[in-house]
Amino acid sequence: MRPADRVVDYYEQAGPDYRAWSPHFNMHFGYYRRGMNPLWLEPMLAAMNDEILRGLDIPAGRPARVLDLGCGLGATARQLVRRVPGLSVTGLTIVPGQAMTGNHMSAAEGLDDRVRLIHADYTAIPLPDHSVDYAYAIESVCHAGGSDKAAFVRELCRVLRPGGRFVIADGFMKHARPLPRWLERVRARVCEGWAIEVFPELAAVTGRLREGGIEMLEVRDISWQVAPSVVHVPRVALRFLLDELRLTGALRLGPLRRGNLVAPLLGIVLGLARSHFGYHLVSGRR
Repeated sequence: MRPADRVVDYYEQAGPDYRAWSPHFNMHFGYYRRGMNPLWLEPMLAAMNDEILRGLDIPAGRPARVLDLGCGLGATARQLVRRVPGLSVTGLTIVPGQAMTGNHMSAAEGLDDRVRLIHADYTAIPLPDHSVDYAYAIESVCHAGGSDKAAFVRELCRVLRPGGRFVIADGFMKHARPLPRWLERVRARVCEGWAIEVFPELAAVTGRLREGGIEMLEVRDISWQVAPSVVHVPRVALRFLLDELRLTGALRLGPLRRGNLVAPLLGIVLGLARSHFGYHLVSGRR
């Protein structure tokens, strides 16, 4: 099976389970700011969307076209257009059901004129060169091929106009050296559970971006800001299992749904290996 097909299968089968993580289908980890209540998960998920918006640095009062590379059901896109008048977002997803369902959700919120999700691959973006003002990717770059995510970077650089900005938020390997054997097994299980071929490697990805004519603006390890949302994983997993048992009378989860349950739990272990792995915010300008 091609890696892209596995990603589609994963989100088609396990994607609906993300409702247990976020009623709004924010399919990513959160961002903790001082003063927030770490017991409330959804505000931290929304804060990650706001951190993306901060990194894009969109001037107030100016219409702007934004591209969401790996949009899921469009939760981030809808939040961004609610925050910024005149903003429109086009989201790309290789999962047909996500585009259809996400567009229905946008229409239900009266945002379908400003948020449009399309079935397309971010390694073959159906837009002209230099046609996009801003772009972002939250926990979707990891699904691209290779540790340098070369095909993703190539298309991002192609569609960004001169002066255009982007933000990436994702988990990154901090080096290309072999991992300790036990940690490599953990990493492999996490990748398998989340339909990831290989996590992005920070220096390889930023190197590819520079080769594509990108000026790096920020490369920031935000693992500690993400950690309070990660702490919710065991609670959400337990609640999901109890709800599944109550609704169906048995735990008959297929392999992809089981993997989606195990991956974030093992991801805690991977995330604790701070010299090897970190959650980073990467931003740049064309």
